[in-house]
Amino acid sequence: MDRSDQAAEHMRGGWNCAQSVVKAFSAELGVEEEAVVRMAASFGGGMARNGYVCGAVSGAAIVLGARCGFSDPADTEARTKNVAKVNALIEKFQKENGAVLCRELLSIDPKNPEDWKRVGEAGAFANKCPLFVQSAAKILEEILAEK
Repeated sequence: MDRSDQAAEHMRGGWNCAQSVVKAFSAELGVEEEAVVRMAASFGGGMARNGYVCGAVSGAAIVLGARCGFSDPADTEARTKNVAKVNALIEKFQKENGAVLCRELLSIDPKNPEDWKRVGEAGAFANKCPLFVQSAAKILEEILAEK
């Protein structure tokens, strides 16, 4: 099973979208799995169910930061490389899925609790969201494989 399939399985197992992606890549991040999963906890549902950027994309961006980020603000080359990789992630995800915002992917008003209930009852978290998680993880794998 590749990491994109693992990420989808994590989502089906109850982890949120961001956690599912980082959990699938945690072994290579140099951070304990529990720590990285906790760091991603707030990004589910487009950041605490606010419908912003899909948590799967945010989780992938966390992995990119861990793998290709910068720790010196004067390192403009590393900063530029990281920004390019995250922008590639966003563009590819949007092209593949039609949107990058959770509220658009799930067709919800995130401030309406009944919408969250409706998409949950319709099986989005068990069926639709794992596909977004899988997509983000697959795109992430492609970006990480690039030189």
